[in-house]
Amino acid sequence: MFRGIGRMVVGVSDQDEALAFYRDVLGFVVLHDSDEEGFRYLHMGVPGQPGTGIWLMPGAAEHDRPLLVLFTEDLAGVVSALERHGVERWAQTATSLHFRDCCGNVIVAAVES
Repeated sequence: MFRGIGRMVVGVSDQDEALAFYRDVLGFVVLHDSDEEGFRYLHMGVPGQPGTGIWLMPGAAEHDRPLLVLFTEDLAGVVSALERHGVERWAQTATSLHFRDCCGNVIVAAVES
């Protein structure tokens, strides 16, 4: 019925701060950034996957449960990047860990199996 996921909306309290976090800490790229009638449309994605991404839109963060799972082949590299930027992480195993973005959303980094 479906062949993939295109985009999801992530509620953020500050779009500029979220842009910097997802770009500078997680390595995302800006896919679209425009203002229309006073509303900013900010779409970011993982390099090499132009059709898939997240819309960083004004709204409340999901504080209680994971909102997003990001797959990686280099969990140690993710840990290193999070440490460099002072990002707290928890529930770390050999194949996954939890952390929060700058607005409080819970994200899981996991080795794709």
